[in-house]
Amino acid sequence: MSFQQIEAFYWVVVLGSFAAAADHLYVTQSTISMRIKELEKHLGVELFDRSSRVAQPTATGLELMQYARKLLGLNTELKQKIMSAKAFTGQIRIGVAEVVSLTWLPKFIEAVSTTFPRVRLEIDQMLTADLVSHLRKGALDLILAPGREPESGLNTASLGSVQFSWMASPKLGLGGAKRTAQEISEQAVIGLARQSYHHGTIEDWFRKGHAYSYYQVRCTSMLVAASMVSSGVGCAYLPINCFSHEIEAGRLELIDTSIEPQVGFIAAMSADEMAPLVFRIADLAVQASNFPNKKLAALSE
Repeated sequence: MSFQQIEAFYWVVVLGSFAAAADHLYVTQSTISMRIKELEKHLGVELFDRSSRVAQPTATGLELMQYARKLLGLNTELKQKIMSAKAFTGQIRIGVAEVVSLTWLPKFIEAVSTTFPRVRLEIDQMLTADLVSHLRKGALDLILAPGREPESGLNTASLGSVQFSWMASPKLGLGGAKRTAQEISEQAVIGLARQSYHHGTIEDWFRKGHAYSYYQVRCTSMLVAASMVSSGVGCAYLPINCFSHEIEAGRLELIDTSIEPQVGFIAAMSADEMAPLVFRIADLAVQASNFPNKKLAALSE
């Protein structure tokens, strides 16, 4: 019986399929199947119900899961305490929100590369709903995205908060006075995708202001939205720190409204995650973030 066999068994149970466990561990599905068969042969028991279409553990499998969790936990603790950063190898899949990409992502990648020179990063930018979905399915190891602490089923750490504001081109003349939801709705609104984390905030604000939110354009990219806004196409709800240069240059201006401006961001991983490297890289993300109001408690503590 090997540690790899126990690890394979653990992730099949957590993620619900042999394929998902294989993706998470960067091996083939046949490798996972072989490790499970070898483990069952060694123990002389069946760990999964073969009549089920999903990877459903047997009663014996559920009992083994308790020991597997302890074993992987001890392995994580040992590596965190003893292993040198330069000895870590492998690939970590990180999902990021666009706001992170536009601000401190390069600083974070540099910190990871310096601390863990033998570790490769795979970075994917997605909408928040997709990031959380991929994380829960095991397709990502860590996400840096809008969210709140705590998040059910996830280990999280605060990355701080980002101030958002309605913005427009100065040529539209919307600056200099507080604007209502009704006044904003009368403009051509550049909206974010319905799946966007911020869509609900915007819709609630319009609803409370008894205004109808008609979107002239919807897009998934804040960068694209800001480009259209600076050209005078309409107004959009955007993060201030991402477009400070455009504001200072007079291409964009803030519109004073009553909408809640602060959006919290978190680093998050699965509550079942046992890889010490993921914990350490999450801590580096907390340190690299330049968002204000972050709490400095580390995920690995």
